Amino acid sequence: MQNNILVVDDEAAIRREVKEGFLRHSFQVYVASNGDEAINLLDNESIDLCIVDIMMPGIDGFQLCEQIKQLYQLPVIMLTARDALGDKRIAFQAGSDDYVTKPFEIEEVIFRAQAILKRYEKAVEKIEFGELIIDAESYEVMMEDESLYLPRKEFELLYYLVRHYPKVATREQLIEEIWGYDFDGDERTVDVHVKRIRKRLGAFDSGVEIQTVRGVGYKVHHV
Repeated sequence: MQNNILVVDDEAAIRREVKEGFLRHSFQVYVASNGDEAINLLDNESIDLCIVDIMMPGIDGFQLCEQIKQLYQLPVIMLTARDALGDKRIAFQAGSDDYVTKPFEIEEVIFRAQAILKRYEKAVEKIEFGELIIDAESYEVMMEDESLYLPRKEFELLYYLVRHYPKVATREQLIEEIWGYDFDGDERTVDVHVKRIRKRLGAFDSGVEIQTVRGVGYKVHHV
């Protein structure tokens, strides 16, 4: 799957340099010039990793990092022109996963991001959601001593929705993430797969539901 990066920096030149570098490595890149713009994007887009400058107007990078960790549980790399040990300490206390000092080599930032994403992907191979344990390594859904095996696309769709809970995923997002940008079908494919997953989860008596958000898409819920 393609990873989505959010770059938050009040300097347009830095945003452009980081964006162009990550695009060359086939990342999807979103940019924000301040904390408020960043939060808005995090609420509405599926982001996998954030690159955050410390010195910004309004919400500074330390505060934004804390919010990202508390609300979205995403990895964060801090970018800053300040190399003081005290700043690094504050950044890591705020939850930062890494710290890069300006000026930097963009390739190094990309390598660091790729390494962090690998660690996070490994950490979320198994997700507990309600009564379910969803294992991305074995493509298995478990509840107590029972197992439910889903066809590959149905599993990936359910896993995506659970991993991004409580966000709503649009049909367009699901097509891009599960079937890929070159998929030649239409959005009804998502609806068909959701219908099948609902039937399987209902028979499993899991308490996990896929809810329709009318005019938008789908999200998961557990009772």
